[in-house]
Amino acid sequence: MTVLPLRIGALHLPGYRIQHSGVHWLCEDGHQCRAGENVAYFNVGFLRTSGARDAPDPFGEGERELQFALATPVAGRLHRSLHSSFGGFFDQFQLFVWNPDFAIGGIEPESGCAPDVESCQLRLLMASGGGASGPARLARRGWRVEDDGRIGTLLNLGICELGGVIRGDRFAFEDFIGAVRGPAHVVHVSDEALVPNARLLAEQIRRTAAERAEIARDLAASLAGGPVTPAPGDWIVAGEILRALQSAPLATHYDVLTRTGLRRTGPPDAVILSLRAEPPVLLSHRRLGYVLQSHSYRIESAGPAIPAWLRANFEPIPRRVDDIRRDYAALIALIRSTAPECRILIHNVMSSSGYEDIQTYAMLDASTFNRTASVRDKDLNLMLHDLAREQDIAIIDADAIAADLGGVRCFTTDAVHQSGLMQAEMRGEVLRILSALRVPGFTPVTKSQKRPATAEASHPG
Repeated sequence: MTVLPLRIGALHLPGYRIQHSGVHWLCEDGHQCRAGENVAYFNVGFLRTSGARDAPDPFGEGERELQFALATPVAGRLHRSLHSSFGGFFDQFQLFVWNPDFAIGGIEPESGCAPDVESCQLRLLMASGGGASGPARLARRGWRVEDDGRIGTLLNLGICELGGVIRGDRFAFEDFIGAVRGPAHVVHVSDEALVPNARLLAEQIRRTAAERAEIARDLAASLAGGPVTPAPGDWIVAGEILRALQSAPLATHYDVLTRTGLRRTGPPDAVILSLRAEPPVLLSHRRLGYVLQSHSYRIESAGPAIPAWLRANFEPIPRRVDDIRRDYAALIALIRSTAPECRILIHNVMSSSGYEDIQTYAMLDASTFNRTASVRDKDLNLMLHDLAREQDIAIIDADAIAADLGGVRCFTTDAVHQSGLMQAEMRGEVLRILSALRVPGFTPVTKSQKRPATAEASHPG
């Protein structure tokens, strides 16, 4: 029996000492691993060793919780090291200095696979925004650390229906990134604070520093000076809304760690939008003119002051399908003015409840059409097809995929949140589109590349 050590390998970040926690195992000792399977993860941190001690972290204030998922480079039987995990805070705090020879355990390669020691270096998938309670459960972006070449960036601005599709069941992007050769970098922007409709996204890009400052002053003064005393939840929700209003994901650049140091990437090579994010009514600030849209459950989770602030300072703006089409056209033009090569994918909507028996819509007037969700959804999908022909965008056809899989059985009762089977099919469709559009880093892994072999194991991804 030959057992090869699974070492973490060299990792360099000039000016910093890299440290990590003990290992959190995702499988039992003796587990039969697939090539590229994530078997463990640990938390990682960076301690500045040169320059100003109070200089910002290499990944910024919003990414203090960083994790590495550890994947086996070849298939075989896993043997966990007794010295990889000590439990408690040893497996939460970054107490151990990075040592390239540190082995989390060993692997007994499958019959017919003869890798050498060097080819058994672990593959590292980095996820930012995770927590000690699980593998990157709040992750906002992820990428393979060891990949070389031009790093392709996918930005997901879809609503929650796309969260599981992109981040996967364990929320660490492992299903998505594991399916491509790389180097791929995936960014997920949560819709918890603001729902990313086309008009809001365009305003984020255009907003100046002076306008951001004025929005902050107005929000603070209106909330504090309003007729309702803010509760703690009001301030929390207000802070999240303000942070989202002052960001511009479509214009953001990102630092990506590789085995040899940091690299800069962005703007995105591809972006995913969601047609479900386009509501029939938007809120517009009466004085400053910016739009705002949040999920109703998020507003309800705040205290009494946030709803009062919205009622006093915003007015509703009805939006017909043609208005949404114009907003999309304006956003697409804006994206291409700064990133001409950026590919745009839009997720359409599930347009049928599955229980309709309407034979003709001739008896419905325009007002009824506008109030009937399934009719409006069909109009939205038709509009999107027209837009795709005009603007050279790609449609993620969830409506057709759901129909093939049995319609409403693929969703929870809200016709938005998907089953595991639906998410897997959607993930495959997104990857197929990215490959067809030749987005850098998102070429699919072929079956031959998935099979363990000496040459492949020495070139992860």
